[in-house]
Amino acid sequence: MPDKRFFRKSGTYSIAELAERVGGELINCPNPGYVIEDVAAVEEATAADICFVENRRYVGALESSKAAVCLLPRNIADRAPETVALIVSERPRRAFAKIAALFYPEEEEPAGIDPSAHIDPSATLGEGCFVGPGVTIAADAKLGAGVRVRAGAAVGRAVEIGAGTVIGENASLSHCLVGERVVIYPGARIGTCGFGFEVDETGLIKMPQLGRAIIGDDVEIGANSCIDRGSGPDTVVGRGTMIDNLVQIGHNVQIGKGCIICGQVGVAGSARIGNYVVLAGQVGVAGHLELGDGVQAAAMSGISNSVDPGQKIGGAPAVPINEFRRQVGALRALGRRKKDQESK
Repeated sequence: MPDKRFFRKSGTYSIAELAERVGGELINCPNPGYVIEDVAAVEEATAADICFVENRRYVGALESSKAAVCLLPRNIADRAPETVALIVSERPRRAFAKIAALFYPEEEEPAGIDPSAHIDPSATLGEGCFVGPGVTIAADAKLGAGVRVRAGAAVGRAVEIGAGTVIGENASLSHCLVGERVVIYPGARIGTCGFGFEVDETGLIKMPQLGRAIIGDDVEIGANSCIDRGSGPDTVVGRGTMIDNLVQIGHNVQIGKGCIICGQVGVAGSARIGNYVVLAGQVGVAGHLELGDGVQAAAMSGISNSVDPGQKIGGAPAVPINEFRRQVGALRALGRRKKDQESK
């Protein structure tokens, strides 16, 4: 259950209210008006809690659950104890997310500017902004209505931030245009100088990085992730893309809408990533290649060539996922064969 020192609950809700909120079918519930006080994991839930089970792997925990009500798919509803009311949903995890957000809505700081913040007189702040302790907002920056800039963050000269965006503690933004309702987590760096050099026998010459970083609406950028500005073309992150912690996006990279980019992914300069692409943890994408719409890459894949839309890939260098699985199976077989030979 959520630790009340860190999370504030909005209230309590009846089972019927919760079912209506998620459009679920209520069954095995003699008292729809029964009040639910909190959300909890299926193993920890009490007679005042709602939990969820998504698949058969958790049937054992469900059969012994003490929850008042459980969100689940229809195909495992018969495994629930008779004492547990059920809300049947095609996507119980998604439904539970909505209910958890209902119980624990995101807290918003009241509008205002902390006395320790430094805001250049030429900067523009929309109505209802919050600016926390130690924040710096440079000349000609523009913040839309309801933007929240938390402690220690830095907003660079002429940066534009759309309405409802949240800038986390100690994040820094420069040379960038940020859309509406974006969430930038603590320590993220947006618009930093791209990594580009011209090399000859006389040494290295740093290439000026004269582009921008453009972040679409409804994007999330995880803690300590870095998105370099372009070297001439812009670096672009499309609407609704979710970027995990510790991700590196190089200069001139183009990322489409609705992508999921997991922790420790690195995307080299000028790569083009389509819409709804999924890059699992520690994937590396080489520069100047293209991933088509809907590509999915398994964890730790090394992508060194362009990939057609809809392909699932894995391995290093990355290959179609079925080929990767055959490679893994062959290596395991070799290992077993060697072990058998050594044991003779």
